[in-house]
Amino acid sequence: MSTIVEPRPERAQTIGEFCAAENISAASYYKMRRLGVGPREDRVPGTTIIRISPEARRAWHVRLAEMRQSGEAELEQRRRSAHAAQAGKIAAASPLHVSKRNTSGGRAG
Repeated sequence: MSTIVEPRPERAQTIGEFCAAENISAASYYKMRRLGVGPREDRVPGTTIIRISPEARRAWHVRLAEMRQSGEAELEQRRRSAHAAQAGKIAAASPLHVSKRNTSGGRAG
C-alpha cells in the first residue's frame, strides 16, 4: 500500500527562523527593520510573539528585487554621467577643441 504524502503547508516563522532561512544575522535583521526595509511582522496582541508569514517573506523578496533594480539603474546613470564628464574634459583639453580655435577672422601667416 502506497502512502500519499501531502506537502507541508508553509508556516509563519520566528525572527530566528527567518534569519536562519535567509542566512542573515539577527543584528542585520534588526538593522533592516530599523531602516524600514525588513519584512512585515505579525504581532500577537498582548504578547511579545512576533511571526513573519510566508506572504510577508515573499513580499519582502519582491521589495528587495525592486530596490536592487532601482539601485542598479541609479548606478548606471551615475556611471554614464561620470563617463560623459570625463569625455568632456578630454575633449576640452584637445588642441582641436572649439575653444582653442583662432577667432581673429584672418589667417595666421
